[in-house]
This record gives sequence, C-alpha cells and structure tokens, in this order.
Amino acid sequence: MRVRIALAVTLSLLLDTPLAVGAGAEVIAAASRPGTSPQPAPRYVRDAQRALRDLGYEPGPVDGVVGPRTRDALVRYQRSERIAVTGRLDPETMVRLDIQKRVFPEHARAR
Repeated sequence: MRVRIALAVTLSLLLDTPLAVGAGAEVIAAASRPGTSPQPAPRYVRDAQRALRDLGYEPGPVDGVVGPRTRDALVRYQRSERIAVTGRLDPETMVRLDIQKRVFPEHARAR
C-alpha cells in the first residue's frame, strides 16, 4: 500500500495534478481526464531530456518541448527498458528516468 501511495504522490507531483482519496484509503492520482492525454510540465520534460541525453539517447535541445527528436529518444529508451512504447513522457517512463529525484533532489536525499 505504501508503494502505491508513494507512486501516486510522485505522479501527482510530476504531472502537476491533484490527488484524490477514494474509498478504502486508496490514493489515486487524478492524472488524466476522459479523452485527454496529460502533458507533463516543461520543467519535467527538460529533466527527462537531460536524463535521456546523459544516457546517450540524443533527445535534441533541452527546451521542455516534446518534439520529434525527444519523441524518438523516448521510443528508443522505452524499448531498451522493455516498457510500453508510447513515445510520450508517460508516468512509467518518468519513474524509470528518476525524474522526481532530478526535480526534487532534497526529497531524494532525505530518504
């Protein structure tokens, strides 16, 4: 249960979305609305671009925009990690790239 809560909080912070607490104390990140695909804030995209660059995936400029080169780098990274290949900076990819530790280093050290 703690892992699920931690993941929900992480995703909420990364996607700049509110948390909703449901029945049974289950915490759910309100990450998307019907018919929409949430886009991470530009600061998270920049951190993902830096991470991809550091790993050798050449995402193009670190500008906070998911353009064709960043999308291609995401696809190559997702394939290498054997996660769902979406070409988007989705929650699973953000967790794998450790975006939270990059954006909130003081919280990562506190653990």
